[in-house]
Amino acid sequence: MSTEVTNIEFDEQHTRAKLSIQKKVYSKSAVLRACYWFSRDLWFQLDEKEDCLSVTVGLRLPHPTLGQPNVRKIDEWLPEILNAFLDSQLRVEIQAETAGIRELIIAKAFAESGVLEDLPPGTFEDPVGTAHNGSKPLINIDTESPK
Repeated sequence: MSTEVTNIEFDEQHTRAKLSIQKKVYSKSAVLRACYWFSRDLWFQLDEKEDCLSVTVGLRLPHPTLGQPNVRKIDEWLPEILNAFLDSQLRVEIQAETAGIRELIIAKAFAESGVLEDLPPGTFEDPVGTAHNGSKPLINIDTESPK
């Protein structure tokens, strides 16, 4: 595999695997989010170490039943799990990068409704003060409260 995930160990029946995930690549919250999405079919145990997260994953249903005659082995789940780790980490990073803008949008929305006493800085046309010279806004919103 890659350096982000190392030391994948399987049990004899391939119903359980243990992964070591580097914390410098994947945050604990991203790993927990990814694990949650598979919790219907798999169970997880997460152990935190100094520089890595140890994730044990196992099949909830290790043997075929009448309701589910085809049971996937754990190594068939691994590509999906690893992609989910990557997806979740990307979502965590995007959420952190856009937190300021999201808070500004919410503050502007509450200011428009009259809930806030003070208006947040900036204008609706240019909430972060980066308007280009000569550009015109698509929408003109009046921020003054009615008297």
